[in-house]
Amino acid sequence: MNFARYAKPILGALTLGAAVGVWLLPAAPIVASNHIDSPLTTQDRGANVADQYAFLDPNDNSKIVLIMSTQGFIVSSEHFGMGIFDPNQRYRWEIASGDAVYPDKYIDVYYSPGLGHLTSQTATILLPGGHRFTAPTTIAVQTPHANPPIITTDPTTGVRFFAGVMDDPFFLDDTGANLFVASSVMHPGHPDRSLLGRREGRNTYAGFNTLVTAIELPVSMLKGGSDVIAIDAVTQRQRNQVLRPDGEIFGSGDVQTVDREGVPFANNVLIPPPLKNQFGTSNTVADASGKFRPAIIASLKALATDNAHIATILALVQVHGDFLRLNVKVPNLGPGGGTNAGGGFLHNGGRRLQDDVTTETFTLINNGVRLTDDVLHDEQPFRNVFPFVADPNQPYPPGHEPSNMFQ
Repeated sequence: MNFARYAKPILGALTLGAAVGVWLLPAAPIVASNHIDSPLTTQDRGANVADQYAFLDPNDNSKIVLIMSTQGFIVSSEHFGMGIFDPNQRYRWEIASGDAVYPDKYIDVYYSPGLGHLTSQTATILLPGGHRFTAPTTIAVQTPHANPPIITTDPTTGVRFFAGVMDDPFFLDDTGANLFVASSVMHPGHPDRSLLGRREGRNTYAGFNTLVTAIELPVSMLKGGSDVIAIDAVTQRQRNQVLRPDGEIFGSGDVQTVDREGVPFANNVLIPPPLKNQFGTSNTVADASGKFRPAIIASLKALATDNAHIATILALVQVHGDFLRLNVKVPNLGPGGGTNAGGGFLHNGGRRLQDDVTTETFTLINNGVRLTDDVLHDEQPFRNVFPFVADPNQPYPPGHEPSNMFQ
């Protein structure tokens, strides 16, 4: 792996390799929260940040839960071999306080090489302040029942950690959302809103798994001078990638961001195809400088968003950088990671697993008039305790198929 012995944080002009070229793409943006949000992550799936979640533990609001899902669309028959965290990249949460645009705290996770069969990988977790500990990943199996999640508690800090293949917690009618956004490209200012919910609530992600990296730690470890904690999830590689004769990839040089997510849908819905690679490899400082603002405004005008709601959206993803913000004074209560009406994404309470960010985002784009894909929840119930995500979808016994396969 090398990674310069866990390289120091670097936030600069972020590109992969010597340069990121211009991609020739269809005109329509691709919608999938952050799943495969750019041509770069289509080819580099291991570095694709599918989603990030950040919420107060509903069992103890003095603790914060961070979840990063990567490498989406893992099918149950293949997760035995595909459930491998990339040992040649850094999985990172960047943390800022309040409306700051530059992160000043980091949580880094590195994984040892893995085969994805009968041996676990070892995660090395670096916390703010320099403390580190290690934890094994949960091994994926091909039996009808998954292994129970292995939770590691660091004896020094009490921080808890989990990593493994799990059910993808995101829910969305991908096709309906794509058709709706595409209609705004073909007919700027006159999108066909009926396309979003036409497929009767079919969840594109039902039955698929993803790699989950999750951590629970005291709010005090992340909180700065403000009650608001700003968080984004990034994957990073060293600039120079060399495939050695022994089959191992060796990295050297500066650390470069490959993908990132702050607010869900920012890249997929708001950034046009020629800029998607550039946005994904950029950073919150570039956001705040207005680098992507003209493109975002153009996308929103094509979606018929009025000026007042454009200003609201820019405040979320541009003015102070594309961070997900969590106000630790906003209570989070209820099962499955939290369900109380006064918490979660709509109330500056981060993003919970059960928050219907699709309806909430498209309603905002639709000038406050409710617009939904009719996919209101995940197909599996979430856990009531850390890591909160549901067990992975497992292969079915011979001769059996799920009754809801096409629902």
